[in-house]
Amino acid sequence: DDVVRCFASVIQDGNQIDTSQLLKACRAHLVLIQSGGSALRLVAKDLESNLQKVEILFKKSPREAKHLISLLEIERSSGLHDGNILKDPSAAIGMLWIRRSLSFQSDLFDSLISSRGQHPKDAALDSYQKHLSPYHGWMLRTVFPASLSQIPARETFLSKLGDIEIEDLDHNTESKILKKLTALTSTWEPLLALWKDTFETMGLEDTRRV
Repeated sequence: DDVVRCFASVIQDGNQIDTSQLLKACRAHLVLIQSGGSALRLVAKDLESNLQKVEILFKKSPREAKHLISLLEIERSSGLHDGNILKDPSAAIGMLWIRRSLSFQSDLFDSLISSRGQHPKDAALDSYQKHLSPYHGWMLRTVFPASLSQIPARETFLSKLGDIEIEDLDHNTESKILKKLTALTSTWEPLLALWKDTFETMGLEDTRRV
């Protein structure tokens, strides 16, 4: 799967997050989220908006911003941010929210693996409470759960993510979709951990509500 391969190539040069490859992987992944239907529309819109914030800086300085750590250092050394109070819009705030979005999605996709697991709607709301709600203000804590509550039953949701009709979701097709989701979340795990560690090490983990 192209998305999984893209994310698998993000960590390079020892233990560095390659900015160009990360942006490419997130752009490819955005298509999957957009296929998730109206329930994931806000998630997709948020992801695209934050990607654009990062791309503005990267396109200006692709060599200097080759790795995540150097991208963040460009803004930090310029005095754009006030410690871990990040300027919005900026590449740093974009990267922060992309990471949180992928963490949310990772838990949601993991919940789909078992056919006897939670209803996807409940899994999405649980993941939202863990990864996004602590940083959302009152308005977003109202709008996001309302959107996520529209997530359909597991089979319907899987068919949307697999870009097929529900009638075509047989055992073999479901297995293929779940295999891709498992590979995706497994690839994300070390990436998200390194991503968060980079922000914390650089003192850029902004925990304010928005």
